[in-house]
Amino acid sequence: MSPYSSGPIEPRQTGPGAQRWVLPAWRAQEMAERATLWQVGRRQLILLIVALLVLAGLVGRIAYWQIWQHNLLAGRADQEDLRAIQIYAGRGYILDASGHILALSVTEDEVIADPDVLRSADALDNTAATLGQALKLPESLLRSELDVPGAYVAVRDSKRQVVLLSVQQSDQLGKHIDQGDLPGIALIPVVRRVYPDGNLAAQALGFVRESDGTGQYGIEQQYNKLLSGQPGVLYTAVDAAGDPLATVPQQQTPAIPGSNVTLTIDANIQYWVEEGLARTIKQMDADGGTVIVMDPQTGAIMAMASQPSFNPNRYANASLVDFINPAISDTYDPGSVMKAMTMAMGINSGVITPDSTYVDTGRTVIDGITLHNWDQIAHGKLTMTQVLQYSANTGAIWAANQIGNVRFSGYLRAFGFLQPTGLGLPDEAAGRRDQSSAQDLTTAENAFGESIAVTPLQMVMAYGALANGGTLMRPYIVSNITPGNGQGPETRYGPQRVRQVVSPVTAAEVTQMLVESASKSEAQMNLVQGYTIAAKTGTSTPDITNLSDTFASVVGYAPASHPRFVILVKLNHPRATIFGGSAAGPLWRALARQLLIYFQIPPEAGMPAGAP
Repeated sequence: MSPYSSGPIEPRQTGPGAQRWVLPAWRAQEMAERATLWQVGRRQLILLIVALLVLAGLVGRIAYWQIWQHNLLAGRADQEDLRAIQIYAGRGYILDASGHILALSVTEDEVIADPDVLRSADALDNTAATLGQALKLPESLLRSELDVPGAYVAVRDSKRQVVLLSVQQSDQLGKHIDQGDLPGIALIPVVRRVYPDGNLAAQALGFVRESDGTGQYGIEQQYNKLLSGQPGVLYTAVDAAGDPLATVPQQQTPAIPGSNVTLTIDANIQYWVEEGLARTIKQMDADGGTVIVMDPQTGAIMAMASQPSFNPNRYANASLVDFINPAISDTYDPGSVMKAMTMAMGINSGVITPDSTYVDTGRTVIDGITLHNWDQIAHGKLTMTQVLQYSANTGAIWAANQIGNVRFSGYLRAFGFLQPTGLGLPDEAAGRRDQSSAQDLTTAENAFGESIAVTPLQMVMAYGALANGGTLMRPYIVSNITPGNGQGPETRYGPQRVRQVVSPVTAAEVTQMLVESASKSEAQMNLVQGYTIAAKTGTSTPDITNLSDTFASVVGYAPASHPRFVILVKLNHPRATIFGGSAAGPLWRALARQLLIYFQIPPEAGMPAGAP
């Protein structure tokens, strides 16, 4: 039998009396080989399963990062390779009523130097000479500016102002830099707000802070968001030095330019007002003053000026107090200009007429306090028109007594006092009444403009109501806002009626009273020949022990038959003369003459030129 063929298992004797079955050798070898093969296959299966599990883990991990964490990885990559560069939006213009530019932004270069590079290249002397020639500055000054420790300094002039280059200077230095003649020197563009007319309307405009481009005070602050626009963003790949790669595609969110704001202010009138105010303050040895010109039919502010003021191009050199607009933020006791309001209250209430009379004894006692006429004179029997002519305090007190405390207080608010006007500029004051005295005394003193604090604009509004048939208009200084990119609707502002304070008949009667009294009083409005002028003077001395602490003013409108403008002239503490007519009157008349010519208003019928 073949040793490889299957056969019976042969029994084998292993001991006395014992018999045991034994496998053939070939069968035992076959079974051992099969066991070995099974063990090898098992190991391979285990390895395969482990490999598959590892592969699945890798695939899952790759999917996790590539799919679920894609945005995170892309963002991190962009942070490494991309830079977000802000694109300047371009601040909008501020213009006057005729489109004359009052404020704009320009881009100029400043010179930045790296002193370490200059020293390492031994180029201090040559650089100072080249810059000196281009900038018209002494080489010694520039060398001292450049030879300082550290890196990156801005070149400054002898007044320590950062040097801003003209277009020609930028081109000249740019060529030197490109040619390698100025190592360590770079030109950095700087956006700067410019006010072409300097001080003109500075307190109405405000300024833009250089450090962050934010509007401060006035129009620049009130409309900062609209003027600023919305900056854009440029996403660009950069090299290892952080410089943009021009060959790489860029992503950009375009900037939205700031809106242009057009004012109701007329730059010509504003100039005449400011020039005349500065001259008058000097002549009258006053501490300052305010002038406002308003259209009574609409409430549009045509000019608003105060002194002291500042140059918004050099705002860092100004005092903080000069940034505030006294026309809307400062209050004062108006004095006798308030008597026109008192007469209007009484006539509209039906308790007095222009011809009502009382006997002026020169003084009156209210709540135990004796109040005098400003001139200490007893004028005898006076009509209400004559009360305005002589500016008799006792006559205003008599009229206020007929009106009564409650009604008088109501009319004060109706005329716009004791509350902001709503002009739309920051930091507007509301005014206040003296609450320390008894009500009767407060009303009596308010009747002739004492113990009540008002802003110049509030007083202009009140006279504007008389000039406008008794209708109070809300003052406004912005006429329209236009999107800088030319897209979107234009926003327009216009006349807004507040309330009917007194009837048209009352307004006309008070206007005639002012015309008659102004032509015969110290106001000397008869000197504005060919036109009827409705005006009143005021002289207030809050502290009777200190006559130098005086406010002198004139408020009025013209032509009285159809008013085109209201003018307020107010001087703070004049010393040459303290009275409203003699201190503020000359400027008021001069401005009125200029405006009558400027608006081409012909002389009134029955009032030929040359006659009062």
